[in-house]
Amino acid sequence: MDKDKLLHFTLGPVQGFVSQARRTRDLWSGSFLLSYLSGQAMRAVLDGGGKIAFPDVGGQTNVTDPLLAAIMGHPLSTDENPQIGSLPNRFKAEVPDDFDPKRCRDAVQSRWQEIADAIWERYVAPVAGHGKGTKEIWKRQVESFWEMSWVLGEDPGDRSDQRWLDLRKNWRTHHPPAEPGDKCTLMGSWQEISGYVRAKERDAQKEFWNELRQESGELNLGEHERLCAIALIKRLFPGVAEDAIGWKLEASTWPSTPYMAAVPWIEEAHERSEAEEYLNILQEDGTPRWAFGEYDTKLPCLRGAGRFAKLDGNLFHKTALDNERAMPELSAQKREKLLDVLSKLNRAVGHPASPFYALLLMDGDRLGSLLQHDQIDPKDVSRALARFTEGVDEIVGEHCGRTVYAGGDDVLALLPLDRALSAAEKLRERFLKSFDDVLGVRRPKGEDGEPIRTTISAGLVFAHYNTTLRSVMREAHRLLDEVAKDKNGRDSLAVSVLTGSGRTVEWVSGWEESPGGTLIARHLQNLASSFDEQFAGRFFYNVRERFGVLTGEDDHTLIPGLDAEKLLVAEYLKSREREGDREAAEAVIEQLLKVCRERRGGEPADEGTLDVSGAMLVRFLATKGRGVER
Repeated sequence: MDKDKLLHFTLGPVQGFVSQARRTRDLWSGSFLLSYLSGQAMRAVLDGGGKIAFPDVGGQTNVTDPLLAAIMGHPLSTDENPQIGSLPNRFKAEVPDDFDPKRCRDAVQSRWQEIADAIWERYVAPVAGHGKGTKEIWKRQVESFWEMSWVLGEDPGDRSDQRWLDLRKNWRTHHPPAEPGDKCTLMGSWQEISGYVRAKERDAQKEFWNELRQESGELNLGEHERLCAIALIKRLFPGVAEDAIGWKLEASTWPSTPYMAAVPWIEEAHERSEAEEYLNILQEDGTPRWAFGEYDTKLPCLRGAGRFAKLDGNLFHKTALDNERAMPELSAQKREKLLDVLSKLNRAVGHPASPFYALLLMDGDRLGSLLQHDQIDPKDVSRALARFTEGVDEIVGEHCGRTVYAGGDDVLALLPLDRALSAAEKLRERFLKSFDDVLGVRRPKGEDGEPIRTTISAGLVFAHYNTTLRSVMREAHRLLDEVAKDKNGRDSLAVSVLTGSGRTVEWVSGWEESPGGTLIARHLQNLASSFDEQFAGRFFYNVRERFGVLTGEDDHTLIPGLDAEKLLVAEYLKSREREGDREAAEAVIEQLLKVCRERRGGEPADEGTLDVSGAMLVRFLATKGRGVER
């Protein structure tokens, strides 16, 4: 009998497909499609007599991953219609000696083509005659987008096969065709499909997109969007999912970024009498067609919140409501009435909605090295990651968020500002526990004699809802890869505050105050809750200057002989504008200093440092970005 071979397979581009998104549903749809297509390659392996060695998805007759089970035609009773991508874009398999990896490539391309054809027939074909070479552009882009790589070989016996794909990527063989003409407003390196050049054929181009907008629905295609085939497939895929993949996808449940920012406020506002008054005014003389655009966001904390919680997210924010261009269908009189009632509702709640939401990106540390370790069974790593993935969506839901993607060691989620840090903590806890449960006492020791650690890092962006999602995703990847992992040594949490004008805060720290100690995010949360918004504004106004005195210019090293705690306690009491409780002030400042020390992943804090970004992050969290970060 021939010996099985090892197959390593990868599908891309990942960021080029997922991160280029204008709406939250674009992020989810792109992540789901990528995961679904990776599942097609896995199915080709299983149908060909092979088995998936990594990730842990079960076998041909007992698939345990809900998405792969649905793809195989035997959905799990616990998740018959999976809505979240759970399969990574790369996998390792054991295959028969005669297995041809092209079967994986063909499976992916075939199903991708079927999805593209379904979208073409339903939405694009009826208006293609208004375009200029639209069918040719569509065909070129659909056929040339995906980049698939694989390596097939004998098991080397030393786990060096884990590096095969990385070496293979140095030999680039995928070269997409040149893209002429006007470019896609979402994926800027691809031609938009009307085929017209806006500078010369504006009217014809406009007519094409108006026709396609009518065909697809204005909620699916914005007024100024002109998309390539790839972006259109991401956007319109949920509408053909039942026919194309066999089950419905709930695209309309994805909250917009203004909505996600307003979630904590909606929780408090929906039961107020002013909320009912707001609804009544909105529905006078006919309700604008877009007004209830959020449908049912499926956020657990808003179950039972009624029609108020289904309003378009912009209607919760004064600046958006006051923007005539954003809501042209509102008459001046109705707009004035709504603004008046919204002001009353804000006073009843005690504050307006925050304009910031959170995007969380997490990724396991040094997973490749772990898989190559000669004392760790790769199957144990795979089982631990599967256990972690199983719990992700529940944790995100408990924090009133939505999971965009959860597969292997990767997580992407949208969360309200006030619960994002807690969610990150709980997910890290789940990750560590998953490995503890699987490895137990079998966890080997490293060269230092200590048990080998399995850690995860995170990039958390607090973004203004007007900031483009592409910018937010780019920032999340930068925080995770460059700041949390490379700069801070992994096992770290990196956080930033992002507005349309740029980054206003960047902070990074190891997860724990000291190895095995209190989670540093707890200090952030406790500090934020200890400052009311008005006092936070007064106290932190001069903090940057005070830190400059303590550390000198452009340096985080404390000047010898200065008592940082004493100086900051005095500032805290002074900002109170009355004699305060010195003992309480000392407790607050002690906590504040903990989040302002430099702290690499897995190491104790450097007590000789002081970084003002920790204080600025506390200020932001305490004020929820209201009136502070613009």
